[in-house]
Amino acid sequence: QSTKCKVLGHFYDMYCALSGEPCEVPVISTKSGLIFEKRLLVHHVEAKGSDPLTDAKMTIDDIVEVKIVNKPNKPRAPSETSIPELLKRFQNEWDALTLETYKLKQHVEQVRQELSHALYQHDAACRVIARLTQERDRALQDL
Repeated sequence: QSTKCKVLGHFYDMYCALSGEPCEVPVISTKSGLIFEKRLLVHHVEAKGSDPLTDAKMTIDDIVEVKIVNKPNKPRAPSETSIPELLKRFQNEWDALTLETYKLKQHVEQVRQELSHALYQHDAACRVIARLTQERDRALQDL
């Protein structure tokens, strides 16, 4: 499992100082400055209370998680990439998109009706105002 360096643009691996394996959740010990797999380091610190390589006293607060930008995805299992499985995934995605489209169309229709009602009320209010203005003007002229 490689991680792409954002600055240099190439791939590098973060290997655990204990297991020698690439880290899934890399952390750094502030006591030794080395990279470890989080679950291994936490287990060791909880059990012994020290850095596993330098034996310096250590607590969970001395563990700093490494923040990785653009962490690569794990590859899918072969069973998930078979033709039937891919067809099933596509069908599920299609069903989800169809349902979303249907809900959006319903929402658009509801908003359209609300807008139509609001415009009708606005037009009626404008007519009432115009009629009242005319009546006022006639009353002023009659005086």
